Amino acid sequence: MVSFSGRISALTQGCVHRVHRTQTQVSPQLYASTCGSDPVFLPLGSTCPGSPEPAARSAGIGAALISPTWAPAPAFAQGGGAPIKIGFSIAQTGALAGAGRVTQSVRQPGSAIKPLSYLAALGMGLQPNTLVEDEEITLPPIGGGRGRHKDYWTPKNYDGSSGGTITLRRALENSRNLATVRLLDGGIEDKPEASLTRLCNLALEAQIYHECVHYYPFVLGAQPVRPVDLAAFYAAIANEGTRPVPYVVESIERDGELVYRHQPAAIEIASVDHAAFYQLKSMMQGVLAHGTARSIAHLAPFVAGKTGTSDDENDVWFVGFSNDVTVAVWLGYDNSDGKHRTLGSGATGGGVAVPIFEPVMRAVWAHVAPKIALAPPSPEAKRQLSCKSVDRDSDEVQRGGTECFRISANGKIIDTKYRLISRAYAKEDGEDREERPSRRFRHGREEERPSRHHKVYAQSRYLWRGWQPWSWGWPWR
Repeated sequence: MVSFSGRISALTQGCVHRVHRTQTQVSPQLYASTCGSDPVFLPLGSTCPGSPEPAARSAGIGAALISPTWAPAPAFAQGGGAPIKIGFSIAQTGALAGAGRVTQSVRQPGSAIKPLSYLAALGMGLQPNTLVEDEEITLPPIGGGRGRHKDYWTPKNYDGSSGGTITLRRALENSRNLATVRLLDGGIEDKPEASLTRLCNLALEAQIYHECVHYYPFVLGAQPVRPVDLAAFYAAIANEGTRPVPYVVESIERDGELVYRHQPAAIEIASVDHAAFYQLKSMMQGVLAHGTARSIAHLAPFVAGKTGTSDDENDVWFVGFSNDVTVAVWLGYDNSDGKHRTLGSGATGGGVAVPIFEPVMRAVWAHVAPKIALAPPSPEAKRQLSCKSVDRDSDEVQRGGTECFRISANGKIIDTKYRLISRAYAKEDGEDREERPSRRFRHGREEERPSRHHKVYAQSRYLWRGWQPWSWGWPWR
């Protein structure tokens, strides 16, 4: 078990990169500020770097960072200076910092929820190189029947374009909405509604949610989530299906005598095997190496993760993990005063949350655990996988990235490349695009601009146990 005695006392973004150890048991409160025109996150009363001028306090914007270890261990948190060791970290800022964003409020995760769909597809036997169409799809009303036009759902990619035929790996790395939704139609279960039911059941098993709203936009992050629950799910991915139960107090001492020690607990996500979890972890490394978090591609050997951006850039996320620590970063506006403010056009998880994540990880490697490559498949996963160096676009065996494929009982790789589309269609699609190139997506750029071409038709409002109300919007990044 990792022992973490250090404290991260500044959540950083923009012009500030200050992550350091302090003498206190608990990190100080952070506040949204500005240094010139740049947003930053600093303890109250701090000055801008390189300047004697105090940072100006900003109103409304909030941020939260949580870092539960996937093998539960002491970390850092907010609060007073009690002599306690704590099991996960919280640093948060903004007008409602006392509201407990990490454990009490819920926010739309956007594309940060997409690993759930890919985990379910891999668990049903698909491979990272399985081809899927990144093309327009319309799903009928849930429950059958013809329904009204507004009851049908037609999602879109961020700029209205399509990516043609791509692998599951590329679809996740570049956060393709249409490819993700198409997994509902045969990639998880035979029918979209049955696939949605499977995803809801998996989400409940993983304790991402206490209840699942049965609407198709769920797969693209429409249902709000507590940051602590999303972080715990990512920790389960790091640990091939073992989800740590988050806790706050690890031990309490009185006059040097131990009066309480927490007993770590975990649950197994048993409906998906170790092999699928490891394949997903490898694909999420590609998010850093080639995809929407490629600004920290140099960390890809050591970290895997996923970005997320919600409707109108109201929420941005990056959740990532190493062998020892999972870190979830969220930023957004509470809008508790009735005003609707966003982080601004172009603000994405990749552009705003990722720069916060990197210095936090550097502090982890300096004070918590060594910087080592992500662990290879566990013995349980290795028995079900064959890993080889391939070109991840052509599947040709050569020096390049390592891909792990599920194998049959006789040790042969199970070929699912053309399970979702025919070989002839894939060939025709490739030839057609060579002759008439369309606006293909750019690797790592899916999150550049939100789509404003389509609104979800199913309008519903819910109030989650006294937390903020929300509605189905367009949070598809």
